[in-house]
Amino acid sequence: MLQAQNGEFMLDGKPFQVLSGAIHYFRTVPEYWEDRLRKLKAIGLNTVETYVAWNVHEPKKGEFHFSGLADLETFIETAQKLDLYVIVRPSPYICAEWEMGGLPAWLLVEGDMVLRSSHPAFLRHIEEYFNVLLPKIEKHLSKYGGPVIAMQIENEYGAYGNDQAYLEFFKGQYEKHGIDTFLFTSDGPVFIEQGSLPVVTTTLNFGSRVEEAFHTLEQYKPGSPKMVAEFWIGLFDHWGGEHHTRDPKDAANVFEDLMKINASLNVYMFHGGTNFGFMNGANHYDEYYPTITSYDYDSLLTESGDITQKYRDVKDVLRKYVDVPEDIENEIPTKTYGSVKLQESVSLFDTLHDISSVKEHLVPLSMEDAGQAYGLILYQTEVNRKGELTLDTEPIRDRAYVYINGKLGEDDLH
Repeated sequence: MLQAQNGEFMLDGKPFQVLSGAIHYFRTVPEYWEDRLRKLKAIGLNTVETYVAWNVHEPKKGEFHFSGLADLETFIETAQKLDLYVIVRPSPYICAEWEMGGLPAWLLVEGDMVLRSSHPAFLRHIEEYFNVLLPKIEKHLSKYGGPVIAMQIENEYGAYGNDQAYLEFFKGQYEKHGIDTFLFTSDGPVFIEQGSLPVVTTTLNFGSRVEEAFHTLEQYKPGSPKMVAEFWIGLFDHWGGEHHTRDPKDAANVFEDLMKINASLNVYMFHGGTNFGFMNGANHYDEYYPTITSYDYDSLLTESGDITQKYRDVKDVLRKYVDVPEDIENEIPTKTYGSVKLQESVSLFDTLHDISSVKEHLVPLSMEDAGQAYGLILYQTEVNRKGELTLDTEPIRDRAYVYINGKLGEDDLH
């Protein structure tokens, strides 16, 4: 089992450096899991890390899915087949620029609930979800011969709140389900005090300024093992923005700074993948920034799984410190499928009765209150007055188009 002793990690009683890369099983089709994991192993890493997306596994209350893209156990088993260890981060909130941070939309129907807190209703839903999820992970723990060596308590909670009872709840849930494994929290250096637990190892998330970050950790928890749970190798993109890139040499240099001090790390992302369907998330800083469909992240592998120059530069660094396998070639060919001409169309308004259901209400309902989690929704009303009208668009939190008597307005509203 993985343990923290005297400022370092020990695995089965021997010093161990966690060299991990992040791959989210739900962002890559199962047919490519082994290819991505082989490339992770080929660069010289020994561990793969993944989030667990609650809204993928329980899209409707009490309706659980663990097949196809949601087949977490097969992903874990594939990693074990390649002699890789696994870090699982099953907290209900995963951030990750994923739809609602992984929280199911149906939680919003309970209007008085306080998300990511020790509110009884929220904890009840988590517990009922964990009753299904955690036994699936527990059987793959290293103590049973499986590859899972560590699990996260919550995700960057210090940047959100300071409800210690909420964090303790997760520890209690793991104990209830026999999750006898290494536990940790992860936060940016300035948030570790709020997001940590006294008896759980604190890890950091950052992309640079290694010495400064670990100095902060040492000041807060002296003697802690040096672990970067998210070493940000690139960045995600949002609609309307430019593609983010990070110079491969710069990323490799900071990577080497970590290797020089024998720090454990998780490259975020090793392979980003794709936000399928409507699962792209968003961030809100000075304004609303919706994430694009691609989660390429300028990571070590491209969205389609190709090896990058950044991959090669990081591998060159690893060669100085650990034994790495021989180089491998990209094994998955790509092709074009030609073009398809669409020569016919039909009006949305003429097909509504075939593709939708109707709900009547005095005022517009949110999508969740209308019983819908994703997709499109059409609001219709009749205005029985003449003269100039003003439409208040402030409550809109997405893209909207306004039609008057079936005619699209001149400008779309945001």
